[in-house]
Amino acid sequence: MKAAEVPANEAQRLAALDSLDLLFTPSEERFDRITRIAARVLGMPIALVSLVARDVQWFKSAHGLDATETPRDISFCGHAIHDDETFVVGDAAKDERFFDNPLVTGGPKIRFYAGHPIHGIDGDRVGTLCVIDRAPKALSADQLGVLQDLAAIAESELQRGQLNDAQRELVRKMDELTLRASVDGLTRVWNRSAIMELLSAELKRAKRGMPVCLAMIDVDHFKKVNDTYGHPAGDAVLVEVAARIRRALREYDSVGRYGGEEFVAIMSNASLIPSMKLCHRIRLSIEKEAIATPAGPVNVTVSVGLVQSDPKSADRDRLIGAADAALYRAKKKGRNCLEIGKLDVPA
Repeated sequence: MKAAEVPANEAQRLAALDSLDLLFTPSEERFDRITRIAARVLGMPIALVSLVARDVQWFKSAHGLDATETPRDISFCGHAIHDDETFVVGDAAKDERFFDNPLVTGGPKIRFYAGHPIHGIDGDRVGTLCVIDRAPKALSADQLGVLQDLAAIAESELQRGQLNDAQRELVRKMDELTLRASVDGLTRVWNRSAIMELLSAELKRAKRGMPVCLAMIDVDHFKKVNDTYGHPAGDAVLVEVAARIRRALREYDSVGRYGGEEFVAIMSNASLIPSMKLCHRIRLSIEKEAIATPAGPVNVTVSVGLVQSDPKSADRDRLIGAADAALYRAKKKGRNCLEIGKLDVPA
């Protein structure tokens, strides 16, 4: 196995990557959309937006692969960032650089790889959009053009940035270990601790501007899903519910797993009526299509409790309590519906 050499501008490249505030952050639909399209159009089982960090290649989006990262020294993308051209390996098992690579000899058993570099704001190559197959392959000129066009879209999204101010501040104040621990390992959204910290920050900002709306979202009859189809199916349901919540919200809203089958969505700079529309969109997106699981398709619904913040208060617990009470009413009402919470104003 031949590990990729370190680029001559490595310090500058890593600084450019850090400045994007994307490493080890939750999944985002704007990148997942690109990898889904790349896999579908190019007929590949795996597509990744891979960022090459100091010691790892980390996947901002991974379609068809459960892993979130691999060591950098065995990565194909570490080779791809050395040039602006698309890096193509037609048959890794016959390539002297990769034939004994653990990603070839073991999972995911890479045989074909094509990665096009994506750049930071100042032009440094920070990662790739890549597609992978488990069989030898070649891409036509048209297919290479598709990969390069999609990489350009991924690059634009990378440079554009979509974290809101509260999320950006959270990312910047955390070290790598803390940030990694702030993302739920199953659903790739913020975990409970991080989403609560974000809510506190958003409420402080809301006192100076537009209100914040908080939605508590619970998967209906989730215990029955686990009991009937098994825990792997339940996990698949949670992963897809989280993804559909992200897709239904605005790109700069925050999503977290509050616990078990319950999620939190924070809609910043949003009043009640637009937030109600977003919540209905979440509910309908989950209701309308069965979720693929190892046990077959599973239909689920969600109940939602929504509340708008008080512009005079940054009391997080009051807001959560009001949203939770609204969620309870939605479940008591028959589930698969939205209830609006009332925030009691202290005397």
